[in-house]
This record gives sequence, structure tokens and C-alpha cells, in this order.
Amino acid sequence: MRYFLFDEFFGLRVYDSYEKTEFYFDKNNSENIKNLLKGGSLLVEKNNNIEQKLSAPLKISMNITKKCNLRCKQCFSDSGEMKDNELTTKEIFNLFDDMHSYGTFFICIGGGEPLIRDDILDILQYGKSKQLSISIVSNGLLLTKELINELNKCDLDTIWISLEGLEKNHDFLRGRGTYQKAISALLLLKKYSNSKTAIRVSLSKYNINEYKEIIKLAEKYSVDILRFTPLMEFGRAKDQNFTISQKQYIQFLKEIQNIKSNVKIIHPNVIDCGKFWISSSDFGCHCGKETVWIDEVGNYSPCIFWGESYTIGNIKKDSYIDLWKKSLEITTVKGNDTCKQCNNYLNCRGGCRARALNLYKNINEIDPLCPLMKNLGVEG
Repeated sequence: MRYFLFDEFFGLRVYDSYEKTEFYFDKNNSENIKNLLKGGSLLVEKNNNIEQKLSAPLKISMNITKKCNLRCKQCFSDSGEMKDNELTTKEIFNLFDDMHSYGTFFICIGGGEPLIRDDILDILQYGKSKQLSISIVSNGLLLTKELINELNKCDLDTIWISLEGLEKNHDFLRGRGTYQKAISALLLLKKYSNSKTAIRVSLSKYNINEYKEIIKLAEKYSVDILRFTPLMEFGRAKDQNFTISQKQYIQFLKEIQNIKSNVKIIHPNVIDCGKFWISSSDFGCHCGKETVWIDEVGNYSPCIFWGESYTIGNIKKDSYIDLWKKSLEITTVKGNDTCKQCNNYLNCRGGCRARALNLYKNINEIDPLCPLMKNLGVEG
């Protein structure tokens, strides 16, 4: 079956299992699309009785282990040693079964270091059998020609390599010699991988002035995607004074808008996925409304950066749809008048809730990195 069709409040959601992408159609075009795809599709007509909300999360971000071969200073998940009660292979398979059944086809797998799990190839192969679009995030240290050839059999969408800047700053945060190993991983991926190759950069005070050189590096190694995301003061980065200021962030946004590159550059001022922001005009980012997070022991939350107090339940004992419905409830927040009166509100809907929680301890506050805050007369 190539196409999976899901009736949603806005119309029709279509997943193409061959191209691993989704399309969205309003109610006026839904019937025409259903007729066009008849015969090669499966239509799921129920919407799980969720009014004006998506029937299931569109994407899951998931840590499959706490175990890691590095001890990075800024690690958001405080990775290191494996936990005793981490998800088993069968429990992850059960999750993939639920994802396929309810229409969640996108998952990004991280850790810890996901490639360190002995069953990683079994996990990825099972995800492939469920027609999921899977990406993984790695530090690159375990990648070899042989492993990449095995990963090619799993039909991964994207392999992300984490980079914390140029050599001096990367090695300061991740450990001596890790920069060259990350570069070696990029070379191996360029030569042997069938998946898209991507670099993830957490913008910090150490690398905020290196982004132009990082773009050149991505071009040099024929990287497909380069993503910049401001480092969150979370995990081992908490109270370390690693984060960038609003002034630095605004300057970064101004300058990067004008850079032309053959690499796809993503930063928080660019909405990468058309599937985001379609669910409603509610206040707050897509976390918990369109995407969710599952940690290595099965805890389910809108976003790992919201903290433990926002843990909704656990996939080991709670049903997939019940967890999703609770997520929609917990992320219905009132917001603030300053954001709602802004001309850009429908584009950002208040921005990142995790940053507001981390700085102000209030989920309804303004995103502290909002590039429009000074224009709004709000102190940053």
C-alpha cells in the first residue's frame, strides 16, 4: 500500500510511504483526492473524536538510550550510563505498531548515542517494515563503512551528525579529538550512505560567530541539510552560561537570511515542514500539538525541554491515543496579550514554550529569544 489517507478536522492528510512525505488537503479537495488515489491507498476515516485537533501526532522525537560514548558538557539529556529500565526491543516495536496504526509516520531517534544499542539495526528494520520515515541523530564516532552499508538497508531518511562549532570549540564541549571523528563520519556518509546527510548545530556563545565557516564546511562535505538551533539551558548545560543572548540571536538571524548556499539551511525563523502549524491557531509552538517526545524509559511528554512536571504518562502502560489526547489538553495554554497582538502571531504563535519555561518559569510568557521583543517594547 503506497498511500495512507487520514480524515482530519481540516480535510485530508495523505502519507506517501514510497516518498516518505505527507500532503494536506482542505475539505473542498478531499473527495477528489480520495477518488484519485482509490485502489492504491488505505483510508482511515475516524478522527478519534478529537474536535479541531489532529487525530495523532505527526512526528515523534525519541531517545532510545541514555548510554553514550561521550560526556559532552552541554548535553541536554545528561547522557552517560544506560538506565536499568530502558525500553526493550519489543516495547519499541509495539510503539512502531501503534504509530503505523494511528498515522504517525515520522520519527527522529536519538539518545545518548543511538548507534550504541546492540539492537539498533533490528529497530530500524522494523520501522522500515512499518513504512515509517526514520531519521537518527549521532555523534558519528561509531560510524564505519560496514555500519553505513547496514544502515542503507534500513532506508533511513536522514542521518544527523552533531557539530558544536569548529575544532577548538567542538572539542572543548565534546572532548579532544571528537571534531576530526565527526568530520570523518561526514566523509564516510558522503561516500557510502544512501540517506540524506545533515549537521545539527546547537548555537552557543562558543560557536555563534562561527556559523559562516560551518556553512562552508557543510558545502565542502556535500551535506544536504544544516540546522542551527539555540542551545537550551537544560541537562548538563544548566547554569553553565553557554547560551546566546537575544542580541546575538537577532544579529545571527539578520545575517543568515542573506547567505546563499546549495545546502538547505534551517534555523528557528524558518518553518521547515509544511505539516507544522496546520493543527490550529492555538497559542504556543507545535510541541504537544503536532509533535511529542518519548524518552529512553518510555516517558511521554510534549517536549523534553518542558521538564519532568509535564510528563503525561508512559508508553509501557498507557494507550497511544490516550497519551495523545492528554498531550492536547496539557498544551492548551492561554498565552499572553503581547504575543497575541503582534502582527506575526499567526506565524509563530508565541514561539518556543520551553525557553519561556526555562527562563520565566511560566509557559504563557514571551519566548525570550523572540526577535521582535524590542519592537514590542518588552525588555529582553
